[in-house]
Amino acid sequence: MNRKMEVFNAIIIDDEKPARDLIKNFLGSFDQISVIGEADNGFDGCRMILEKKPDLVFLDVQMPKLTGIELLDLLEEPKPFLIFSTAYDEYAVQAFEKNAVDYLLKPYNRERFNQAIDKFLARPSGKTPWQQNKGMIDFNAGYGKLQRLPVRTGSRILIIKLEDIRLIAAEDDYVKIISNQGNFLKQTTMGYLERSLPGQMFVRIHRSYILNINYLKQLEVYDKYGYVAILTDNSRYPVSRTGGRKLKQIIQME
Repeated sequence: MNRKMEVFNAIIIDDEKPARDLIKNFLGSFDQISVIGEADNGFDGCRMILEKKPDLVFLDVQMPKLTGIELLDLLEEPKPFLIFSTAYDEYAVQAFEKNAVDYLLKPYNRERFNQAIDKFLARPSGKTPWQQNKGMIDFNAGYGKLQRLPVRTGSRILIIKLEDIRLIAAEDDYVKIISNQGNFLKQTTMGYLERSLPGQMFVRIHRSYILNINYLKQLEVYDKYGYVAILTDNSRYPVSRTGGRKLKQIIQME
């Protein structure tokens, strides 16, 4: 008896219709992949992923309303497999950290596209995108700095300006963004934010805290092992010795 072929559902998110049409045309050679939707901006793409829960997403980076990288920050685990399709090469490292199977740099031909699909179809069964890409990524190079942070609250998507963020705190598998617009949970890591936020504005003062130095009112010595940061709203947070040295260096440079 022949084994039934497994079919994977896919969504295409790209603001350019010719780019979406090209992907659909190239997918005509693969009966294993069925396109169940497409979107021309990040907001609609995010909603479509949450509603349809596809196995695979073809994703552009620079799009109206919400970029591809920002879109992914709004999704919770388990996230779909991703094939980025973009004209910008500077986001490749971020893409692979965020479950990318491959990174297609426009313009690409059918042969290069087929390589990406073959990589997806040949992935080890039972492995998540993170497990497959772990070890391939240089986590110390190639990160573009974030310009804003999108958060999801209920059915709404809010864009938080960096200057409105006072502190970011670790909360188990999430981070808590403490901002002038309220407090929000976001599923990402402190390490990713430490690398991706502007270093002259945000400092990792403790393993559990990243501080916007514009809201630092006072740095007090707590004991020989660390300090206490007092913010403009008089809230207090512990600062490690390493975090204290970083703060002092940045404050002295200003």
